[in-house]
Formats: sequence, C-alpha cells, structure tokens
Amino acid sequence: MTPEGNGSECECAVCWNPYDNAFRTPKILECKHTFCLECLARMSLASVPEMDPGMSCPLCRHLTPLGAGQLVTGLRTNAEILGRMRLQPVHVYLDHGRLFYKGPGKASFLLRRPTVYTLSLDVEREGGLPLPTQAAPALEDRLPQNTMWKCCQSPPCRTAIYIMIATFGITIILVISLFWTKKILWDLG
Repeated sequence: MTPEGNGSECECAVCWNPYDNAFRTPKILECKHTFCLECLARMSLASVPEMDPGMSCPLCRHLTPLGAGQLVTGLRTNAEILGRMRLQPVHVYLDHGRLFYKGPGKASFLLRRPTVYTLSLDVEREGGLPLPTQAAPALEDRLPQNTMWKCCQSPPCRTAIYIMIATFGITIILVISLFWTKKILWDLG
C-alpha cells in the first residue's frame, strides 16, 4: 500500500483528523467503516432516535442498530488502528451532548485530583432543550463536597500539612530525647 493509503487509514473519513485514543477514538460500524468518536457523536446527537433507531454510515448509509439506551461510545473500538498508532484505548463518556474522559492519574507523593477533559459537541436537537452549561457534572457529584476535603486536594495545602506533621514529629522527638538525656545525667550525678 502507498504511504498515502496508510495515512488515510489513520484519519477519520468525515473530519480528516488523525485518530487518537480520546475524543477521536476510531469506532467501527456494522458495515466495517471506521470513523472517529467525535464525528459519530455529533451525528447521533443531530439525528432523532424515534425516527432513526441506529447510526447511519456516512459513506454507505448502512444502518448500524443501536440498542435502547446504547450510545455511540458503546460501539466497538478499532483496536487494529490503535495498535498501529501504539495507543491504549481510553474510556470516553457521552453525557448531555458532551464527550468527556478522566485523564491518567499521576503517581506522586503529592497526589492530585484527576483531570477531566470535556469536549462540547454544540449540537442541539430541533425543538429540544438547550445543552447544559456545566462541564461533566456527573463526575463532580461523586466527589465529596466539604471544604476540608477540597483543601486537602490542593497540592500547596497538602504540602503545608506534611510540613506541619513533620515539624510536630521532630519537636516531639527532640523533647523526648531532651528529657531522656536529662534523666540519664541526673542518674549519674
């Protein structure tokens, strides 16, 4: 195959953007055509599910049936393309017209809250409700909301807490060692 052919296999045929493992994850339709998740999500939000019970392929118009409540994020990922690009799949969610996924956690001493990446699709159904303006409320609702927890989540606050604990521990050790050496000296004298 020519180099141009290999390049086009790693690009979405609708938007011509290269595939990745997040919002442009390559998804396979029943007709074996592959498109990026973002394009399929935009098309699914623009269609009316009552009239169109599945996802129509933009190239051949073959209908890929979607079960009740099934979203385009549930379509099979083209692992062959991701493998060629040496990418691992990331779980992407579609909620209220927005695609989002949680970034990888960083293993470090000062742990941070995971980053949530959100992509608004800016598509409204005709006669439907406008899209909400909040970004990924479902993930935020699952996290504790008290102020002490929020304070402990910020790295500067956590660093200050670690320094205070270390200072307190060193002070206790110094006081104990001072009394211990004083007792030994009094016992000798």
